Amino acid sequence: MSNKADINSSVNSEFCMGSGIHEEHEQITACEHTIKERQEREGYGSDVVGLPLPADSGSRYPNDAAILAAAQRVGETILGPNAQISDRASGPNPVNFRALAKAGLLGLTVPAEYGGLDASGAAMRDYSEILASYCGVTAFVQAQHFGPCRMIFKSGNDQLKRCLLPDLAAGRRMCAVSFAHLRRPGPPVLRAEPLADGSGYLLNGTTPWVTGWGLMDQVVFGATLPDERFVYVWAPGSAADYPEVFAGIRMPEDQGRLTASKPLALCAMNASATVELTCENLFVPIEHKLSESDRPTMQRNDRGGVLGATAMPMGCTLASVRLLAETAERRSISAVHHAADHFAGELNTLRQTVLEWQTRTAEPEFFVNAVRLRAQVIGLAVRAAHAAVTASSGGANSLDHPAQRLYREAMFYTIQAQTHDVMDATLSLLEGDPLSQ
Repeated sequence: MSNKADINSSVNSEFCMGSGIHEEHEQITACEHTIKERQEREGYGSDVVGLPLPADSGSRYPNDAAILAAAQRVGETILGPNAQISDRASGPNPVNFRALAKAGLLGLTVPAEYGGLDASGAAMRDYSEILASYCGVTAFVQAQHFGPCRMIFKSGNDQLKRCLLPDLAAGRRMCAVSFAHLRRPGPPVLRAEPLADGSGYLLNGTTPWVTGWGLMDQVVFGATLPDERFVYVWAPGSAADYPEVFAGIRMPEDQGRLTASKPLALCAMNASATVELTCENLFVPIEHKLSESDRPTMQRNDRGGVLGATAMPMGCTLASVRLLAETAERRSISAVHHAADHFAGELNTLRQTVLEWQTRTAEPEFFVNAVRLRAQVIGLAVRAAHAAVTASSGGANSLDHPAQRLYREAMFYTIQAQTHDVMDATLSLLEGDPLSQ
C-alpha cells in the first residue's frame, strides 16, 4: 500500500443509517456480505502478503505446548535461516509472515470464537522468546499485532470484533499500534478533540515509532483528550479498504488525512518498516472508540507489566548462546566452550527467577525486584551478544555475520518499552551498583 494514505472516501454513500435492532441486523449483514465479497475477489484466505492461505491455517492446537512446538518449527525452518536476509531487507520479510500466518500463529491473542488460538500469558511469553531467538526483527514486528487484537476484543465493540478479528487471527490482515508516545513528558504529540455532536473525534498530531506500516494497514491510536485523559481508537490507513467496518456510520464529507513518513533509518530493526504517522483533522467515528484511560492507570499497568518485556531479550541471549556453541564446535577454543556454557546457565537461572516473580505481582516488593530483573535481562542480552562478537573475531564486523546483528538487537532491547524506572535500574547495573546485581 502507499505510504501516503488519504482517508477521504465515499464509504458513507454506500450505506444508510438504521436504528435499534434493524440497524444492528444491517451492520452484521453488511459486514458479512462485504467480507465474503472481498474473499471471493481476492481469493479466500489471502494472507497479509497477498498469498493464498490454506483452509486449515486457523486450525486449533490442542494445547499451549503444541503452539510452542509450531513456533519452534517455524523458527528453525524459516525465520532462523532467513534471519540475516530479513535483517538487511528494506521491510518485513513476507516469507516469514507467510509462514506465521500459515501456522495460525498471528491469531495467538484472539479468542477461539473469532478463529484465534487464545493462548495463555505463559505461552505468549515463551512464544516471544522462541521467535526472538531466531529473528529479532520478525519477532518485533509481529508483536505489534497482538496488543491491538486484545484491545479490539476487550472493547465491547461487537461490530469491530466481527469485522476485524477473524482476518486478524488468520493473518489476512495485521494491525499496528501507536500509544507509547503517551508516556512521554511534555505536550501531547497526538490530540483527540471530541466533536460537539458526539459523533466521534478529530485527531491531530504526529505519532513516532509506528512499526510494520505497509504490512499493516490499520492502527490503534492512543491520543490525549482535552481533559488530559487518554482515548484509544481504531483507524484504517484507508477507509475505502474497510467498507464493512463503516457500515451504518454516517461519515462527514471532509474526513481528514492520515499520512505516513518514509520508513525511519534505524541501526537495529531497520527492516521493521517503522514510520511516523501524521493525523490532520482525521475523523474517527465514535463507533471506532475502543476505550479510555488516564496516566495513573498507564503507570500502574507499566509497573505491573515490567517483566513482560523480558521475553525477547532472553530470546536474543538464547541466540547468542547458540552462536557461541556453534563457534566452539568449529574453533575448538576452550574459552568459547566455557562462554557458551556460562551464558546458557546464567540464562536458565535468570529465566526461572523472572517466571517466579511473574506470579508474585501482588507482593509489596514486586516492583523493586521486577525492575531489577528487567535490567539484569537487558544486561545479559548485551553481554552474551558481546561474547558472541568476541568469539567470532574479525568476522563479526561483517554485516553478513549474525554476531553483529545480535549485538544490535541487544542494544534495541535496552531501550524498548523503556520507562524512567527501567532506565535507572539499567544505568545502576552498568555502574556496578551491588543492589542491582
